[in-house]
Amino acid sequence: MSEPIALREFELNCPQCGNKVKASVYAYEVPYLGPLLISVVKCESCGFRRRDVETAEAGEPVKIKVKVRGEKELRYLVVKSAKASVAIPEAGLEYTPGPYAQGYITTVEGILHEFLGALDVTCEGGRCEEIRRWLNEAVEGRVEFTLVICDPEGKSRVVGEAERGAIDEECPLLH
Repeated sequence: MSEPIALREFELNCPQCGNKVKASVYAYEVPYLGPLLISVVKCESCGFRRRDVETAEAGEPVKIKVKVRGEKELRYLVVKSAKASVAIPEAGLEYTPGPYAQGYITTVEGILHEFLGALDVTCEGGRCEEIRRWLNEAVEGRVEFTLVICDPEGKSRVVGEAERGAIDEECPLLH
């Protein structure tokens, strides 16, 4: 990975407390992913933090589908932009970003762990336990599934075998 290049530094109002905060945007050249932009905002007054990662090159709206058959696909590298939604149709799981959503770099397995973390915070009871068991089996590579990433800005990427296509009915909030 290349040394960061500070593209821009500026001040803005903290969305949590309203005080002035410093925001920085850096550019990196990353093998297999190309140029990435990483932005950082930190408020010293209230502790608000926001980090965002996205590819530097915007594209057309895109739907990315990964057929996960085992451990190999679980290790695929993923850049998920802040505006991208993520779904696993076989489990009925969908993540739709809000106004303060962040982009990040992870793996397919990391996305499963994101769903597990959200489940721990938002869900209790029988159906939740079924989903938790399913996600744990998926993390262990014992369940085949499809990961669908829908990005209206075309800034998300997967390093590995993936279909790229147009936004369609699998991206209900974006088509």
